[in-house]
Amino acid sequence: MPHHNPTSSLHFQRGVPSHNPRAITPQEICEALHPYQLESSSTLGLSLGPYNTSETPEAISINHLPLEILAEIFLLCPRGSLRRLQFERPPDPRRRRAPLLLCQVCRYWRKVALSLPLLWCSLSGTGPFTPHPVFIELWLTRSRGLPLSLSLAAPVGRGDTPKYHAHASKMFDLFSNEMYRWRTIAFTLNDNLARQFIATVDSKAQILEELELAFEEPSSTSAKVSALLSSLPKLRHLSWVGRLSAMSLRNIPFHRLTHIYMASDNSAQDVVTCVSQCTAALEIRWDCVDYWDSPSVCGLPRSTLLHLRSLYLKGTGDLAHILSWLTLPSLKYLCLKTRSKTRDHRSLEDFFDRSACPLQHFILKDGCVDQESIVKYLTIPFLETIPDIQVYLGGISEQVVLREMQEVKDSQDTPTFHRLQISYPECRWPAFTWK
Repeated sequence: MPHHNPTSSLHFQRGVPSHNPRAITPQEICEALHPYQLESSSTLGLSLGPYNTSETPEAISINHLPLEILAEIFLLCPRGSLRRLQFERPPDPRRRRAPLLLCQVCRYWRKVALSLPLLWCSLSGTGPFTPHPVFIELWLTRSRGLPLSLSLAAPVGRGDTPKYHAHASKMFDLFSNEMYRWRTIAFTLNDNLARQFIATVDSKAQILEELELAFEEPSSTSAKVSALLSSLPKLRHLSWVGRLSAMSLRNIPFHRLTHIYMASDNSAQDVVTCVSQCTAALEIRWDCVDYWDSPSVCGLPRSTLLHLRSLYLKGTGDLAHILSWLTLPSLKYLCLKTRSKTRDHRSLEDFFDRSACPLQHFILKDGCVDQESIVKYLTIPFLETIPDIQVYLGGISEQVVLREMQEVKDSQDTPTFHRLQISYPECRWPAFTWK
């Protein structure tokens, strides 16, 4: 969860932290800070005397800062988090990274760092560096009962050894002992870890809000894991990487989720069925949608998702047809990435007209789209109301695509096409954007 920084608006003037027009006092800083961010200064054996605003030294050491300000700096210290999938995964603990690095500067900094439970609430139990279980237990103890963000990855490649398997299993056991404190969990599971997950996760995970599960290979355990999700009452963010059948998809409480990322090879029918349940969703991303040879979506009512702001669909086939079953009046971001044998621009046009959404950013990337289809897409009237568009023309050679894009632009003498320019918004492939 993002950390609110109550002192982020402070300015420093000759060593005196102040807002204009008056200086802020240490007592006010203490009141602004979260009550469990910092132990009392008396616990540390440190004194916070009143400021003497008449003294304005030309230069001060960072250790002259009020203890609460130094603590806030520590909490903002970058830790080199890794974004493997959707979640920022905490790195494995190392001496060269915070918070361990902060403990090595001096005795005073070590005391401050050890007094901040929030510094010790994020942890990865596996990685290139494998910490000793006793050290992990000490780390978790330093978090003093606060909610945890934990990451664990199954061994792969060179690390796929019996010793590493045993270590990952031990780390899972240590983490599961703190299940009542789980808030953000990012696990990459093989069959062994998945079985531990199934045997362990239960109603004790009452505050778990964000869950990312990635299966390293096709697994028979994924269906059993999905069946556990309905027992997590606070779950709002779900990132799932692994094949799920239509039957297993029914286990997921889509109606409670606000942020959804699915990388599961499913038919358009399955995707529409699931997305239509996402009545609380703010963001949805679904990779591996299979609409290439799928039969038409049928037998489903059109759904209105009042709160959805961002929709990303990636797969094969005419993904715009999926929008025929949706009305999204709050949508601000829409991205369709596909390769399609056929396409019907009218599905997209009807969706825009029906939703009348405040769309700010639209991306259309079809690796098979031709010049004629691109012209039809670009002449949809609603596109002119979107501030930021990226429409890509299919092709193998960049030079051929550039030539064809220029031909498209020159073929239409209209204000809409006069607004178009050819640019590289993603630095790899040309696209039509607005001037």
